[in-house]
Amino acid sequence: MEGGLPFEVRRPSAGEYILVFNAPLSYDNAGAVWEGLNHFLREENPSSLVVDLSATPRIDSAGIALLRAIQRICERRRLELRFESIPPSALHFLTLIEKKEPPAPEKPPLTTARLITLLGFLVLHAWDEVVGFYRFCREFIVYSIRDLHHTRRFRWNEMLYYLQLTGANAMSIVFLLSFLLGLVMAFQAAVQLRQFGANIYVADLLSLAITRELAPVFTAIIVAGRSGSAFAAEIGTMKVNEELDALEVMGFNLAEFITMPKVIALMIAGPLLTMWANFSGIMGGIVVGIFTLDLTAYGFMAEIFSVLSMKDIITGLIKSEIFAMLVGLIGCFRGFETGTGADSVGRQTTSAVVSGIFAIIFADAIFTVIFHYLGW
Repeated sequence: MEGGLPFEVRRPSAGEYILVFNAPLSYDNAGAVWEGLNHFLREENPSSLVVDLSATPRIDSAGIALLRAIQRICERRRLELRFESIPPSALHFLTLIEKKEPPAPEKPPLTTARLITLLGFLVLHAWDEVVGFYRFCREFIVYSIRDLHHTRRFRWNEMLYYLQLTGANAMSIVFLLSFLLGLVMAFQAAVQLRQFGANIYVADLLSLAITRELAPVFTAIIVAGRSGSAFAAEIGTMKVNEELDALEVMGFNLAEFITMPKVIALMIAGPLLTMWANFSGIMGGIVVGIFTLDLTAYGFMAEIFSVLSMKDIITGLIKSEIFAMLVGLIGCFRGFETGTGADSVGRQTTSAVVSGIFAIIFADAIFTVIFHYLGW
């Protein structure tokens, strides 16, 4: 060893150095070799480096890591590096480490044909989703009708449990948001109607908007974000944990055993929460009427009773019943569509909320047209 270095240094020509490793390149002396190599490179300024391993008795994983570190140093310093008499096993690992990921294939240009193809795939995927949801709803309706004649098969305890989760536990958030919604609506209406001395008509506008449209839609959106997502996450987790497969092997029908208690509970809770939202929204309007419009609570309520009919309340309850059923079915359907990975649970939970809100708005538009032609 020259100069206390743990390897032999030869210089056959100017600028070229040969490092001969006579000791094993192992974990025990890798640190000393690394320090000696750094000292050598600081003292010398080689233009090319040859690592001679012909006399090296053994190379373990630490030695291979050391050879790879030498490669990186030479790459940074732009030194020419060559290995001589390197064992095939070490060469294999160095080659394997140096393999780089293949470049990502370039995306083909967006031509008219490719655009039509992509559009066709989207349409087919959407059609598959619609057909799958239709079959899911048909199976739910069939088993619901059958259980009307065989009430002992229905899971009453589970239905009451989900009724508490989706109904009673949601009353506070529904009350708060509906109260604020009624307050904001009444205040915005008052800004315009007060200019014409028509303060009392704030009650007319608020009561009709809340009972016919805002309360059922707003409550359904809250239920979709709160309960629809919970249904999808719960069923999706059961599928990832293979609990659904176990239930099928045991002979249970998943639509009857899992879907029905959830959806029935949501169909009961939906109209009740809508009535609760009607009450809280009107309460918000009364607060605005008392403090900003010089109206009394009695006068506000009397105007509401004069303009609001049972038909207006019933239309909102019909909407809320259909909205609740759609949210429950979509949440369960998305849960059953979950894949085997944990990330699929998150995707399907998000999809349950987005699909539920879209179904609510779409169904509300249909109801608006139907009620218009019926004169409601």
